[in-house]
Amino acid sequence: MFFIYIIQLLYVLGQDEDPIHTSILYGSSDLGYYYVNIYVGNPPQKQSLIIDTGSSITAFPCDACDQKTQCGIHLDQFYSRNESSTYEELNCKSQFGECTCLRCLSNLCGFSISYSEGSHLEGFYLNDNVIFGDLLMEAKNSLDESISRKDTSVRSVFGCTTRETNLFKTQLANGIMGLSPKTNTSFAFPNIVDDIHQQHGMKLFFAICIGRIDGYMTIGEYDYSRHQHNSAYYTIKYQPQNHVYGVKISQIRVNNKTILAGADLQSGRGSFIDSGATLVNAHSDVSKALINFFVCNSPNCPEKQFQDGLACYTYNKTLHGTFEQFISFFPTYQFQMENNFLFDWTPNDYLTKDIFIHDAYCLPVVDYYGDTRMVLGQVWMRNWDIGFDKESQTLTFVKSNCSSDNLKHNFTTDDWFKNELNYSILTVKQRYPPKNVDQEFLYEAIKIFIVVITSIIIILIIVYIRKRKLNKKIKKPQKLPELEDESQKNVEQKVVVVR
Repeated sequence: MFFIYIIQLLYVLGQDEDPIHTSILYGSSDLGYYYVNIYVGNPPQKQSLIIDTGSSITAFPCDACDQKTQCGIHLDQFYSRNESSTYEELNCKSQFGECTCLRCLSNLCGFSISYSEGSHLEGFYLNDNVIFGDLLMEAKNSLDESISRKDTSVRSVFGCTTRETNLFKTQLANGIMGLSPKTNTSFAFPNIVDDIHQQHGMKLFFAICIGRIDGYMTIGEYDYSRHQHNSAYYTIKYQPQNHVYGVKISQIRVNNKTILAGADLQSGRGSFIDSGATLVNAHSDVSKALINFFVCNSPNCPEKQFQDGLACYTYNKTLHGTFEQFISFFPTYQFQMENNFLFDWTPNDYLTKDIFIHDAYCLPVVDYYGDTRMVLGQVWMRNWDIGFDKESQTLTFVKSNCSSDNLKHNFTTDDWFKNELNYSILTVKQRYPPKNVDQEFLYEAIKIFIVVITSIIIILIIVYIRKRKLNKKIKKPQKLPELEDESQKNVEQKVVVVR
């Protein structure tokens, strides 16, 4: 531990106040997602993108989308190709990283993605310069040459959205940043993490630290300056099957008592981390075990009620005192993982403010009505700086308050909750995980299958019609000789009579 601390200290001393690839995350559970800013083109145009470890595409509306009919109104202006001197379109034969264009659309490389809740994106791919995050943008505008010379944008592929529906159309953020393990494969173009790795020589690594409100994200390495000096780091392998960050949970315990065994948590498609999902979604056996475990025997227990399938508890200052006293009624769930790592999911992390009742907090666990799996969304990730290392296929966890401000470790529980109560509710929409992780390819395969079957049916109908017409034409000539024979017989008979 001392050796690790010395390495981290030397690393921090060798850095500026913030690593070059660090950016603020904006959002909350009220908003339903967390997003980061990138700057695209020359001159740079700001785009706000939801971070989604369950998706492989980065896409946002561009000037090819009709804002009135096809795309919604978002935080930032649509990306304008005409205003960027560095953009390039990708044709049907374009290759970038390990991926070659998979879908051709009017000689452009196109995409079409559908999500289980009904959202849909479609458009075509572009290639342009991209700067990750606000801190890099500040460096670009800085007169300090020692900072500015570090600022080298990367060449990156992204989707120019020309049509969006449902949540994508109504959300505040412009688009989505796909961070799944399947980027830069034969199935998907590289994302900005892959591009920074390839073009800047940095580690193929990114970290997400989600707070109750806002947070931060780093690319290339941990921002150790944001961790407390006595922080413990836990590393486990992730399972990349089905192109997600799967984690093996052997059991969930409370007070050293097992409430869920590994068989329940590893059945079906197992458990995986998805920053694009708002809550923890699990099949009913798991969700009921987590919800029903909380049994309060105190006369001042919080009142329980259900809101939209969530178990919620009303906070009463007279009965419960401070928020710190209020959350003391609730258990800490311990997720047992590899290398004896116990992931503590504390009430300070999981209690989520109800979007309808001002003084109620909920356990953010709901039933998942799809194939058997457990989706660990944003609320599960709270206050842990989680590092995703795509080279070693590992996840590293370090406890953090995930403040968007640097080195603020003095927040109390009361500070968090009071700040959350005062935070304006921007939307009441929750984001749900996809029922199929490889959704874009599944839907594309279904569309292709339908087109092929429809084409075959049309061809069969055309062949049938042509065959019938041909048969009619063949039958008509066959009748003519018969008529000629009859005429010939009549003539012959007349000749005989004359004779």
